[in-house]
Amino acid sequence: MTKKELIMSTLEEKMGYCPEIDEDGDIMFAYQLKTIYVMTADDDEQYVSVMLPQFHDIEEGKETIALAVCNKMTRELKFAKVYIDQTFNHVTATCEFYYSSKKSLLQNLERSLELLGVIRTVFRNDMDELSEM
Repeated sequence: MTKKELIMSTLEEKMGYCPEIDEDGDIMFAYQLKTIYVMTADDDEQYVSVMLPQFHDIEEGKETIALAVCNKMTRELKFAKVYIDQTFNHVTATCEFYYSSKKSLLQNLERSLELLGVIRTVFRNDMDELSEM
């Protein structure tokens, strides 16, 4: 079984999602009304990146605050990265991990999804807090 097949199987059979493969070859599925992408590097390496793309639109003039919040969150969350895209219009988050077995893949996927859900809320709260200063 390839890494993509293992991830697809875990998402579908163990977690109850309906994953698909997009035109770029990435795995995608709906989670909390958002599209999540699971990107796999080489099939040999047991590395996975789970991405919540463009979860926050940056208002004009708020780029510096958004960058500060991204930096703060990335420093504090050891398992995740929060960053602004190249256009400075959107914020994206990823959770990256290595897995050693089917069980650890499942646990890390579950943890990644929980964390990505929390990141959206914390990011918005931090943006509001810094904007008021």
